[in-house]
Amino acid sequence: MRITLPFTLFLLVNFSGVVAEAQPDYTSTSYTHELSPFKVSLTVVGMEDILTPVTAGLLFEGQLKDKIFYNVQFRQGYIRNFMIPKSDLITTQKESKGTVFEAGIDLPFSDRIKPGRVKVTTSLDFSYDRNNLLEKYFKADCDVRKYWAFNGGIMYYNRPEYINSDSALYIISGNENIKAPKDQFTHFNQSTLGFYAGIAKRKIKKALVKNGDVNYGVYYSTKFYAQVFIGNTSIGDIVYNNQPYKIDNAVQMPLGYRIGWQWDQNGVVTGFEFGKMPGVKLETPVEQSQLSKIFVQNPFLNYARLTIHFTLFNGDKRYGM
Repeated sequence: MRITLPFTLFLLVNFSGVVAEAQPDYTSTSYTHELSPFKVSLTVVGMEDILTPVTAGLLFEGQLKDKIFYNVQFRQGYIRNFMIPKSDLITTQKESKGTVFEAGIDLPFSDRIKPGRVKVTTSLDFSYDRNNLLEKYFKADCDVRKYWAFNGGIMYYNRPEYINSDSALYIISGNENIKAPKDQFTHFNQSTLGFYAGIAKRKIKKALVKNGDVNYGVYYSTKFYAQVFIGNTSIGDIVYNNQPYKIDNAVQMPLGYRIGWQWDQNGVVTGFEFGKMPGVKLETPVEQSQLSKIFVQNPFLNYARLTIHFTLFNGDKRYGM
């Protein structure tokens, strides 16, 4: 599937546990407000079922004047949807591999710092003979910053849509019904441009911990967000039997939502979200089955996303410490 995700799952499955060391003599300096104004992360792997199975791109993040947090991300699908063989498509126009662009900000309305603790990992020992991973750590004092924020921004998605041989879902062009035979598909490309707005809760820990002659730079951030989408979607023509056709039965679905989480720990940013993406639906005179409405064309849930990013430049783990 991907290079790093199986290894991540492998670690989760084979992780033997953690060992808390005896509390050492250490000094800790908090840097919860010394956050990077501009850091760049590489999106190596992304699972996005609104696009293609694998995407890659860049993530730009930062803090401006300690009051505004911004986030810009771009990802591009680099292989077509391998779950659907190209030979099973009866429409022959070029397939979109998918593009994601988002730019947004967080505006905190509640921002507080309290004393807390942070886990400092001193070693990770992998045992090849026992096939497990052992983590040794201790807990150090560290200020914890928590904020609630209003957030919002712009978004653009370009993605393919595949339609199987479900007799209730098909393309209508003029007086012609273009249906896929059994076990085959039609497809079209759609582009959505719009806005999102919502609320976010974030917790940040950043400290330089000195234990003897060893310095540990620790950075840990978690973020939860819930947002609504408003977007307009345009669709391209299809090519069927070497002839171009417009899609006449596509109806706008401008509203959507998402709920997501983001973890940023020592230079690895992992995100997961799910929801409903604005787009179009195909109106036909045939009623869909209840199973299809729930599992295939669910009007309330139509996408999920997992992304893993690795910080390349000016990461918070090092910045300001």
